[in-house]
Amino acid sequence: MPIQEIEPILSDLRNLDKNVRAEATDRLIKSGTKAVPYLLPLLDDDDWIIRYRSLEALSGIRDTGTIEAIIKKTDDPKDHVRYMAAKALGFMDDERVIDVLSRMLSDDHSYTRKIAAEGLARLEDTLCKMKK
Repeated sequence: MPIQEIEPILSDLRNLDKNVRAEATDRLIKSGTKAVPYLLPLLDDDDWIIRYRSLEALSGIRDTGTIEAIIKKTDDPKDHVRYMAAKALGFMDDERVIDVLSRMLSDDHSYTRKIAAEGLARLEDTLCKMKK
């Protein structure tokens, strides 16, 4: 996807209106893996909302090539970022995320623990079906 097409969407991630940010995230998800190179640098943004929305988009895109970058966000100081990282990993059909999600079951934020548990359950179900 050319930068000219994605720049307005990325700009909308910084909009003060939560609905505009949500719509931008949806458009990034619909862009698929073409958006990934633009989302990965945003995982280190100073604004936690940008990190959160980038992870949300990556969660919807489900590109297993982003797993290592997402894992780094599981230790983010902001709880919202950690639970979105857990959610993104929970949608990756990849055994590499099992240990990370298991570790997140002891996160100090209850919603992060819940999302990690849901991700593990979904992953276990998916991996069992794949092995049959």
